[in-house]
This record gives sequence, C-alpha cells and structure tokens, in this order.
Amino acid sequence: MSAAEDITQRAPTRMAMTILGVTMAYMVAGRASRDALFLSQFSTSNLPAMVAAAAIVAVVMSILGGRVLVRLGPNRMTIASFALSGILQVGEWMLFGYRPRIAACLLYVHTVAFGAVLVSAFWSLMNESFEPRSAKTAFGKISGFGTLGGFLGGLLAERVAAFFSAQAVILMMAALHLVCAGLLWSGFPPTPVRPVTDQRQSGKGGPAIVDALQRYPFLLTLAGLVLAASVSASLLDFVFKARAAQTIGRGAALFRFFGLYYTATSLLTFLLQTFVTRFCLKKAGLSASAAVLPGTASLGSVLNILFPGFGLLSGVRGMEIVIRGSVYRSAYELFYTAVAPGDKRAAKSLIDVAVERVGDLLAAGTVSLLLVLSPGRHSLILFASAGISALALFLATRLKPGYLDALEKSLVERAVELDPALVDDSATRSVLMRSVEIPPSPFTDNARTPAAPRHRPFADLFLRRATDLRSGDPERAIAAAGEIGPDDWGLAPLLIELLAWDQVMPAARRGLERIGPRIAGMLVDALLDQDGDFVIRRRLPRVLATLPLERSVEGLFQALQDQRFEVRFYSGRALHLLVKNRPELTIAPDRLWPAVNRELSVQRSVWTNHRLLDARGSNEKQWFFDDQLLDHADRNLEHLFTLLGMLLPEDAVRIAFRALHNDDRQLKGTAFEYLESATPPETRQLLLPLLEADARGRVRSAEAGRALRGLLAGNTEVNSGLNLRPGQIEPVDNPF
Repeated sequence: MSAAEDITQRAPTRMAMTILGVTMAYMVAGRASRDALFLSQFSTSNLPAMVAAAAIVAVVMSILGGRVLVRLGPNRMTIASFALSGILQVGEWMLFGYRPRIAACLLYVHTVAFGAVLVSAFWSLMNESFEPRSAKTAFGKISGFGTLGGFLGGLLAERVAAFFSAQAVILMMAALHLVCAGLLWSGFPPTPVRPVTDQRQSGKGGPAIVDALQRYPFLLTLAGLVLAASVSASLLDFVFKARAAQTIGRGAALFRFFGLYYTATSLLTFLLQTFVTRFCLKKAGLSASAAVLPGTASLGSVLNILFPGFGLLSGVRGMEIVIRGSVYRSAYELFYTAVAPGDKRAAKSLIDVAVERVGDLLAAGTVSLLLVLSPGRHSLILFASAGISALALFLATRLKPGYLDALEKSLVERAVELDPALVDDSATRSVLMRSVEIPPSPFTDNARTPAAPRHRPFADLFLRRATDLRSGDPERAIAAAGEIGPDDWGLAPLLIELLAWDQVMPAARRGLERIGPRIAGMLVDALLDQDGDFVIRRRLPRVLATLPLERSVEGLFQALQDQRFEVRFYSGRALHLLVKNRPELTIAPDRLWPAVNRELSVQRSVWTNHRLLDARGSNEKQWFFDDQLLDHADRNLEHLFTLLGMLLPEDAVRIAFRALHNDDRQLKGTAFEYLESATPPETRQLLLPLLEADARGRVRSAEAGRALRGLLAGNTEVNSGLNLRPGQIEPVDNPF
C-alpha cells in the first residue's frame, strides 16, 4: 500500500492497539482471578463441571451475539457489550461479600463467556475496518500491543491482590471494560445502520450461518481447527491446573502463582508477536502459521508423557498460550479478511465462541471419563491432547486452497456488489459495479466462411494479383487483397509486407486471415525474425490470433521473449485469446511463470517508457484486457495481467487489475492480498514491490493534478479580482 494510504490507517490502528491492550489486560487478570478464586472455593474435581457450564453459557451467548452482530453491526454491539460487562462485574464484586461460592461461579462463567464474545466482536470490527493487505501489518501491531496489555494486566492484578485483596481485582476488571467501551465510542463510533436487503446478511430465506458456510466452505475447515485446538488446549489446561493446585496449594499463594505465570506468558507473547509473527506470516503464510499451535501442543503433550514433571508441563502449557496469542491468533484473524462482511458477521462469532466453547465442553466430558478410567493419573488426558492436536495440525494444512478461493470470490463480488458506503466517487463505483462478464471472443473454432474468389477472365490471376499488390496504388492493392482466398497462399509473403502500409493494412490482414492455417508457419517465422520490419512484426499477432493451432500458440509464446515491448504486448493478447476456452491449446504454467518473471525484471526506467504505437479502437474490445478501462489502463500492467490471466482465474485477475486503477482502499487491499497469496514466491518478490511503487506513483500523480487544478482556479480568482481578462496582462521586459 502507498504511503498516503498508510497515513489514513495510523489513527485507527493506534486506537485499536490501545483498546486491545486494555482488553487483554482484563483477560489476563480475569484468567488469574477466576482460576484462583474458584479453586479457593472448590476442589479440582469440580473444575470439569464448571468448565462445561461456562461453555454452555458461552455457546448460547455466541448464538445471540451473532444475531445481534448481524443486526446492529460490530460497532454498536461491541460498545454495548463492554459497558454491560463492566456493570455486571461490579455486581459480582458486591456479591463476593455475601455469597463467595456463587460469586466465584458467576465470575468464572462471566470471564469465559463474556471475554470470548467481546474479543470476537472486537476482531470482527477490525476485519471490517481494515482491508486484507494493510491488515497483515496493522493486525501484527494491534496483537502485539494487546499482548503487552496482557503482560501489564497480569502485573497489575498481582499487585492489586497483594496490596488489597483478590476480590479487589474484580473491581479493577470492571473499570477496564468500562474504559474499553469509552475508547470504542471515541475511536470507532457507531455508524447509522443501513437497511440490509441481502438475504445472507438479513437471515431471511435461511440461516445466515448456513449461507456463509455454503459460500465459503473453508470456514468449516477453520471451525474444525478451532474445535480441535480448543479440546486439546482444555485437556492440557486441566492437567496443568490440577498439578498446580497439588504442587503449590490453595489461597493467596495459588493466586500469586497464576498472576505471575500469566504475566510471564503475556510477556513472551508480546516478544513473539513483535519479533516473530510478522516474519512468520510473510514467509510461511497463513496456513503454516496456524499449524504452529497444534504442532507445538502435540509435541509438548508427548514430551510430558515421556518426562512427567510440573516444570515441563508449565513450559508446555505456557508455549501453547504464547503461540495461541501471537502467531496463531494473527493468522486466524487474517483468514476472515477474505470473507464478505455479512457472512463474516454471521459466522465469526459462532466459530470464535460457540465452536471453541463446545471444544471446552467436549474436553470436560473427556476429562471426567478419563478420570473415571484412571483416577488421579493424567497420562491418558495427555495422550488425548496429543492425538487431537495432530488432527488440528492436519486441518490447518488444508486451509490455504479454501482461503485462496475465498479471496477470488471476494475480488469478484466486491467489484459487482461493492458497498456504496465504501466509495464516494460515483465514477469509480459505476465502473467497478459493472458486470465482469467478458464478451465472447470473435475468434471461434468455427472459422469465418471465406468469400469465394471472383473469377475474372484474366490469363493469370496470380500474376495480376501479385502485380496489384506490389503496384504501390492503395486502391489496387486493397482490391487485390479483397480477392484473396484460401488457395492463394503463394501471395501470403506480399500480404505480410503490406501489413507495414497503414492504409492497406486492414485489407492485407483480412486476406491473411482468409488463407488461414496453411501459412501459420510463415507468419510465425516472420513474427520471430528479429531483423524483420518492426511494424510488420507488431501486427502479425492479430492474424495469428485467428488461427487456433498449436503452431500459433508456440510461436506467440516464443514472441514473449522479444526485445520490443509492443511485440510482446500483442503476442500476449493473441495468446490469451487463443487459449481462452480451448483446453486443447495450453501453455504449461511452469513455462508461463518465467515469462511473467522476465517481464517483471525489466528495469523501472525502461518499464515507464513502454508505449503502444498502434492504436486500438473501442470496437476492438477483445484486444483490451479489461473492456471497461480500455485505453485508461496502464499498458505495462495490462500486459502483465494478461499473462497472469492465463495462470490464475481470469475474473479474479481482471478485478485485481481494475482495483489498481481506482481509489477504493478495501478493494485494492484485497487485490494485493490475492496476488500475494496466489503467486509463487519468486514472482511475488518481483510483483508486489512493482505494484506498490505504481500505487505510490498514482497517488503522487493525483495529488499533483489536484494541486494544478487548485493553481488554475486560484489564477482565475486573481485575474477576476484585478478585473483582468485573459490576454490583458502585458509582458514585462527582462532587465537581465
């Protein structure tokens, strides 16, 4: 993204960092207080039942929250939920003085259910506030500050408990959520709710979550990953807490241990988020980054079975928390940037909260069963954690294809169904909202029936036509070219020469097209002849585009290596027209990608000087990569995206091409993210810097244009103020 676009993201990014920092401070303080206060009132044998009860409440809240999110949007819901949570927390603090056991249970349910719903709603708001490309940078910063907030929250909770009491931490947590509500109101104020007419957003005609899963099947895989990772983490967490209570005891000592432990994991999460996560996302990709969590949990569980001990178990559980809050969380949230807002609102809350809490519920049942089978021993629980983590690892590796399909769908749909609230420029909106259907190519397999040559009483038609073609008289040459038929292949060399004559060129080209396949080899040889006339060579691809032969395809592909840009440009367009919708005519991707890389390796100074000498008429839309932008498109990008259109889904590539020529930040960011995800590493390293430099150049050009218009307008006002008319200012002699 350009520097100008980065500036527009700074204020919301900083506000989001602050809000998530306060939120994670609450989460860490809440985790420490809920565990310590509950285990101070109940034994560890009651923990599975408490986890199950909290999970059930969380599932119900996530379902209700999903419906509210669809109706009100993430802004209103998140602000109201934070405020309500803070008020309820004050009530729980007051209840602790009268009914501590009931208050401990309510606090546990509150932190599990409310905490998960609020974090999910916050990230839903972030997903709608940032486009996919800038989200990779912004989310890393936001998550990093969130983990720093968690670290500070753990320290603050431990100090408050030490100076006051464990119950005082609850009052501190209430204040944190009320602060979050105020910050959200200031930084992301509620916007007027627009009437939702789309079926999948309104929920009419069928459950919105079902529609979302049908449109984005990879969300099912993502939900499976969340479920398996949640079960594994809950199993590991139970063993950790049980052994902590056995090793440390109960009361203030246990509270301080949990406070310091979660503070330490928050610090490590912050360090990993700051120095590792962004590199991991950029180099390894989203799927591999998401796979780090289950891989670590599986390996750690196996190691703890082989080498039992509370120290190793604490380290394994800590690494699971650290990776979940950094690499995994950033990758997980980025998967949703490819999903349309309506579907995201319907699905995200359920997957974030309901599916994860169902995982807790399943884990609680598993723990209860395994404790009956093996009382007091935790090896079976660790075995189960390792196996389920291995399943989650497999699911994580299956996410990339679905994410890529979702990006393609998002590109096409944002161009056809662009939210009018996101674009103020009516001209841009009108272009982007046109259909992406491309008119069928006029070059079909059913070749045009050639007109039968007229037979005239002439001794030798061949010699007469050859004479006319070489006469230098445009009328005679055009007439002779119009008489050429399929059997007149001997005159093809003369017609090829006439391609250099602008006045006769259309008739000569039509004559060559009528001769057809018999001269394909001759046309290819002339195209590839580096010593041949450049004018002829740049016009030959239009003729070859009408000959659906393997020889034509191979010749045009070889011409992609030509030194002259215009030859490469028209050869690429002709090749695209030939192979489109013709499975029998293809170029292997492992041959085309190097051609793209060669084009990207052209020096920037040479790139900017590329021009097309032959004009394309608006009635020749097949010779434009985008039939809407036409001559308004950048020629270099048009050639590059023509080649990409033969390697990737054409509609998605075309919308990405349009996105680079307009000011819609959301669509442009989706285009960058799609191209980054869909291209091989070597191409990606060359492509993205070039596109970013082009985007910066367009911003500077637009700013210069606005400045010039302002200067001209100011000049008109000055002349008007001086009562001067154009031409009335007298020149002043130069004294030097």
